[in-house]
Amino acid sequence: MDSRKPGMTAVVGGGAAGIATVKALIEAGVPVLGIERADALGGLWRLDDGTAAYDGLHLNTSKPRTQFSDFPMPSHWPDYPTRAQMLEYLLAYAGRFGVGDRFRFGTTLESARRSGDGWELVLDGPGGRGHETVEHLVVANGHNHVPRYPDPPYNGSFTGTQSHAHGYVTPAEFAGKRVLVVGTGNSAMDIAAELTGHASAVLLSARRGVWVVPKRLLGRPSDQLNGALAALLPWRVRQVIAQTMLRVADRKPAGPRLPAPRQGLLQDHPTLSDSVPALVAAGKVLARNGISRLDGSRVHFTDGRVDEVDHIIWCTGYRAVVPFLDADTVADPARLLLYRHVLPVGETSLSYVGLMQSTGSALPVVEAQGRLVAALRAGRYRPPGPEAASKVASAELANARARWGERRPHMRIDIDEYLRIMRKELRSSPGRSSPGRSSPGRGLAGRRILVTGAAGTFGRAMSERFVGAGAHVVGLDVVRPEDAGVPIITCDITSQTSVDAAVEEAVALLGGVDALVNNAGRGGPAPAELAPDEEVDAQLRLNLVGAWRVTAALMPHLVRARGRVVFIASRMAVLPLPLAAAYGVSKRALAAYADALRLEVGTHVGVTTIYPSMVRSPIHDSTRRAGLSLDAVSRPEPVEGVVDAVVGALTARRAPRDVATTARGRVEMMLARHAPRLADRLVRRTVAARIAAGDFAEAPLAAGMVRRHRAGPDSS
Repeated sequence: MDSRKPGMTAVVGGGAAGIATVKALIEAGVPVLGIERADALGGLWRLDDGTAAYDGLHLNTSKPRTQFSDFPMPSHWPDYPTRAQMLEYLLAYAGRFGVGDRFRFGTTLESARRSGDGWELVLDGPGGRGHETVEHLVVANGHNHVPRYPDPPYNGSFTGTQSHAHGYVTPAEFAGKRVLVVGTGNSAMDIAAELTGHASAVLLSARRGVWVVPKRLLGRPSDQLNGALAALLPWRVRQVIAQTMLRVADRKPAGPRLPAPRQGLLQDHPTLSDSVPALVAAGKVLARNGISRLDGSRVHFTDGRVDEVDHIIWCTGYRAVVPFLDADTVADPARLLLYRHVLPVGETSLSYVGLMQSTGSALPVVEAQGRLVAALRAGRYRPPGPEAASKVASAELANARARWGERRPHMRIDIDEYLRIMRKELRSSPGRSSPGRSSPGRGLAGRRILVTGAAGTFGRAMSERFVGAGAHVVGLDVVRPEDAGVPIITCDITSQTSVDAAVEEAVALLGGVDALVNNAGRGGPAPAELAPDEEVDAQLRLNLVGAWRVTAALMPHLVRARGRVVFIASRMAVLPLPLAAAYGVSKRALAAYADALRLEVGTHVGVTTIYPSMVRSPIHDSTRRAGLSLDAVSRPEPVEGVVDAVVGALTARRAPRDVATTARGRVEMMLARHAPRLADRLVRRTVAARIAAGDFAEAPLAAGMVRRHRAGPDSS
């Protein structure tokens, strides 16, 4: 791959697609310029003359199926958030990752022309008209701006008033009118339901039947059930199961109904509504067939029915346009053949994000597409050659036609299948960096990290790596060496008063906290057969309770930041060794605390437990002085491997649950969990060999165990 630093990338559009792409480019370290004609971010979720939003707009996909992967929606929000909540979410996401700082607002891209290997942009903004040259152009301007009307138009003429759903804001403006809503998409259903109680009559014209899905099935948001099935089954099997579930759950009241769909579920975007079927059955929304012709104030329908109408609202969708590109570059955006719906075949300086129609939410899709663009620009991803890319894109188009027919097949995607493909695409790219030490730290730039035990062996190594990757680091420790390399706040984490004061100071220094690495720990000899002494108490208070105190104190900040917590446990948490019971017990308890924490805050905070083996550090000195060295039991590993594991946990798309730091550690973890008797036998055999070799002869704390081994299992 080309190792030179990438030039400027321009992203056109400040909606969800543009926000997600700019965020991904920032994290990849790629220079980026965002261009947005409005005065703020938010795209179609803003109430503005240029957007399709209206007061009563709600999401038609549930929170878990809508949110970005690293920024969960608040748990107290409803399953289907409102337009205002969606806008709040996008702005919070953009603010969290510094997206707005990269945008020029109130700026229109008048034209983009190829210039050498890049693009010459003509921009019209607050300072007048200007020019910019960029290396790569990302088209993320959305496709819900230009209303689409029936083409060809219906025969006849209409003397009443007409509008498109794009201009709809509130039902009050239609008070006392007979209103015909044309269409069966989510906007048509929402608007028809809102008009009841305001308009004197509401008619809903459906040219073809559509599946109307309730918001909840079997006690869960309905799209979550399809998502669960999508992980296991092809869409045709899911279709049969989903249709059967809908028929079983169908409790629509007796009375008129909307036309039955001609195609199966999942072969068009289903409409989500709890209210419209009931309103149709009650006669509050009058179901009509498709329009055949217009005649003054009367509308004729294909079944012969005729109705007087004052106003028609056309909910007939939008045309995809890219007005700043010439026809030679893109004649019809809705008919572009794109590799993975992002990259024009054989093109390296132009990409598209959000030019698709998904069976689910757009947000996870544009997040994946933005990451693909960022990986391409950063040199970590290389698409296949033109011939291979064209073959893949053509095969996907053929599959789309088989499923959706000629209704925009170039843009159609099945969200679950598509996201699986995109994850695999980035993992398997020949340009992707290897996961070893050649690429640790990517994604840490700008992160605010608090490290406990920052003056120790692990703490120093981690802090150095974090800072080198562009993170901001503050440490907590009982000592504050001059050569620490990062600010260290003196703190006894076993004291709540000390923790509260130190956390407050750390948050002030960092301006918030995105990640906590619980690294502080204490080891030492402590046989399980002896009564617990001060050493046992000290290890339990530091290794478990101290980590608990710091984590709890930081939790409000971590939830706000949708952050990460990493606990440094030990392989002794899963594969205990004798004579160090306090350490093993405290680390096992720490892992149990991490599991409990994950269940409570895992919707907002990623929680990972790391299980290192033995690293040569002062933590083993007291055990060695007591004649109980682990040197002959554990194979030492380099500290860099542990740091790599922590960095990997902090930068992974989803926080991993449990991470061993070596291949041997993974085997030990597997044995301990799935073959505990075998694991115990291996440990006992190792200990017996050490006793036979006289390794514990001068260790008073091991005297009881040595005596029993020499006496044999049958001795009393």
